[in-house]
This record gives sequence, C-alpha cells and structure tokens, in this order.
Amino acid sequence: MGWYEIAKVVHFMGLIALFGFFVVWSRAGRKLRAAATANEARTWLTLLDMTRPMLPSGAVMLAASGIAMAALRWRGAHPFVAVGLVAVLLIWLGWAIVGVRHLRAMRAAVGDSAGPVPASAAAVILDPAPWGVLGLLNGAALGVLFVMTTKLGWVAAVAVVVALAGIVGVAFTVGVRRQRDAAASRTMEVHA
Repeated sequence: MGWYEIAKVVHFMGLIALFGFFVVWSRAGRKLRAAATANEARTWLTLLDMTRPMLPSGAVMLAASGIAMAALRWRGAHPFVAVGLVAVLLIWLGWAIVGVRHLRAMRAAVGDSAGPVPASAAAVILDPAPWGVLGLLNGAALGVLFVMTTKLGWVAAVAVVVALAGIVGVAFTVGVRRQRDAAASRTMEVHA
C-alpha cells in the first residue's frame, strides 16, 4: 500500500467524521428544538456537545489528506482540489464562528433550570439563523462531495457548492422557523 492510499483512507475518515457530525446535529438538533423541559433540552445539548470535536477533526483530516493526495497525484490547478480545500476551511470557520457560539449560548440559556424550557432559552434554541448556517455548512459539504466525485470545472464546481449550500441552508432555516412558530402557537393556546 502506498502513501496515496493511506491518505485516501484518512480522507474517508474525515468525510465520515464530518457527515457524522452533520447527521447528529440535524437529528438531535430537531429533538432539542422540540424539548419541553429543561432537563430534556440538557440531554440533547449534552449529545451535541459530545459531537463538537467531529467537525474540526474531520476538517483537519480532509484538508491534510487532500493536500497529501494532491501533492502525490493531482499536481496542478485542479478545481476539485482548490474548491474542496477552500470549502473545508470555510466549513470549519463557519462552525468556529457560529456553531460553537450557538452551542455555548444554548447551554447558558438552559443553565440549571428545572421544569419547562424557559422562554428565554427557547428563543435562543429556536433562533433560525445559526441553524441555517449549520444547514449551509452541511450543503457546502454535500456540494464538495459532488464536486470531488464528478471532477467538475471551475465555474460548475463553485456553482454546485454555492447552490447546495444555499438550498440546504434555506431548508434548515425554514424548518426551524416552522418549529419556532408551532411552539409559539402552542404557548399561545395554553395561555388563552
């Protein structure tokens, strides 16, 4: 087995870590946003917190192995290499700037409270903007996977990554807004 094959294995490990992170965050995030009690919210927050290292470690494995594979076999300016590296760095940066802060804010908002999720915590948890960014990052990763598989040219590679990022980001935002609106409707019915 040569160095290229070893780098490819590391690349796949990074891919698994990255998409594993997105799967857990999308599924557990939905459960967190639907949590009725602070204790239930803390349970889902703990799961999300446990997956926190998966995105940065996956990004590092993808970038390092991608650079190694490019140096070993794909010399030159290949769109799939450049777009993939830029996208994985932007995904990591988006997570570091938005995702980590949102996780901390949700943890702080829920705190040690008991009983129903406090309204202030629900507002932080149901804020569609950070969830939309997470969807955007997920869509960008899907776009890179498509570009890596199909080896598109420059314009098509960038267009696919941007389009999928936008589509998935909007889908996440709309889904969270619907959850937030449904929760607000239930609260109004209870108080009426």
